[in-house]
Amino acid sequence: MDMNVKERIKKRVNDINDPRLLDELLKAVELEHEIEHVDELSELEKKAIDEGISDAEAGNLHSNSDASQLVKEWLKK
Repeated sequence: MDMNVKERIKKRVNDINDPRLLDELLKAVELEHEIEHVDELSELEKKAIDEGISDAEAGNLHSNSDASQLVKEWLKK
């Protein structure tokens, strides 16, 4: 990437005083960062995803309302 572009962006951001606009810019940058790092799952996370996919393929599913109730009960623990 052309460093001149980064410097221009930095200068423009430094000139912004609107907190709402700064918050929206931060959200956009953080989302981009998350998208770039989505492939960085731990082995445990990958295993949990694989187990969830296997459960779904086997028909072991819950309705949205049932899942919400299960989460509420789990959070009470």
